[in-house]
Amino acid sequence: MNQTTYQTLLDRILEIEIIDTHEHILSREDVRKDPLHLFRLFENSYARLDFTSAGMPADAWQERQPDSIWQHWKKYQDHVILNCFYKNIIRALQDLYGFEGSRITEADWPELSEKVVDAYGREDWYEFVLKQKAGFKVSLLDTFWSVEAFRFDPSIFTPVLRTNPFILGRQFESRFPKGLKAPTSVETIAEEWDISLKEFESYLVLIDTAIEKYRKTGAPAVKIATAYERTLHFEEVSKNEAARLYLKTPSDLTFSERKALQDYMAHYVIRQATSQGLPIQIHTGILARNANIIGNSNPEHLNELFLMYPDTRFVLLHFSFPYMLQAFSLAKMFRNVYLDFCWVPMLSKKAAVIALDEFFDLVPNNKLMWGGDAFRVEEAYAAACAAREVMAMVMAGRVDCGDLDLEAAEQLCRSVLYDNAKAFFDL
Repeated sequence: MNQTTYQTLLDRILEIEIIDTHEHILSREDVRKDPLHLFRLFENSYARLDFTSAGMPADAWQERQPDSIWQHWKKYQDHVILNCFYKNIIRALQDLYGFEGSRITEADWPELSEKVVDAYGREDWYEFVLKQKAGFKVSLLDTFWSVEAFRFDPSIFTPVLRTNPFILGRQFESRFPKGLKAPTSVETIAEEWDISLKEFESYLVLIDTAIEKYRKTGAPAVKIATAYERTLHFEEVSKNEAARLYLKTPSDLTFSERKALQDYMAHYVIRQATSQGLPIQIHTGILARNANIIGNSNPEHLNELFLMYPDTRFVLLHFSFPYMLQAFSLAKMFRNVYLDFCWVPMLSKKAAVIALDEFFDLVPNNKLMWGGDAFRVEEAYAAACAAREVMAMVMAGRVDCGDLDLEAAEQLCRSVLYDNAKAFFDL
């Protein structure tokens, strides 16, 4: 890769406004409810996963005093300093907080904690980071912890409906990590919206209501992220069978019965969303937990859905990492399957460069978009930096080998970061 070509393209890409297709950013008010310090920022980032993977006790993050967390932290930091999740937050601390180091020291963290407190005292902190620094036009926001009460700043965010509660059903016990934001239950939504769960038809009305409420609020899509809890293989089940299973006590359902009922609900969500003109974002690939079944998220499980619903537009999130070639093959085969390489540049810039270059060999480039997939604005900013740099590296290689000139490479980046999402989501 020619460094001059790379820098020229990066400078141009930095001027491109981004439609950010996927975020989970906690509201400033929610963040301020808990003690504010540096380690809470790391806890609400994906870096937490690598610390836990390295052996740091998961409950260490729940310590109330930051110096107590530091006693655990300092034992594991050197094990993760090369991991991109850690480096992303360091990048954000450098660019947004003026941090000059490459690792946190005992002398650094108290001062950085004070700067975090000061930042979240600013009314314009989110606008400053997401708009001015990251260059986002708008961010699509999945607040899975408050599906029933979608609170967001419309000047920054637009909501996406997380449909997991409706698919997973009543009395579902999430395996979400203790201490983090828990997903909304369907019981909470029904109570908030005063809809009974006693009858099967009223349950379907609840789903219809959710889709309609979000659509009227401007939601451009619905999302299925049930790979965290079960396989993405949704089989066809009759309405009569689903109704029969629904009337059973949820705790009495066998594993296969529960799956069958969930399968029907997933199909119902897809049909109703399609009738409203809304595409479906689907979590595929690696899961943001330290214990799960990664095979549940293989996009090959979705092949039959793509055949059954040719008029539904599906977006496979995360490039389905590590199932990228399967995702590319599906997007290449099906006119209604699109890809989002959200999260991948944060996972590994090197892996993202290789994957993105392969994507351009295989799939029409109008089928690609990007989102940050972060929980804090700092990490979203770092994700944008990584995505722009990955795009510049891949495009510089294409310019150097003669596939594109600089202008065509710049326009392709603009398409991926802005135009494709604007057209796809009708924003």
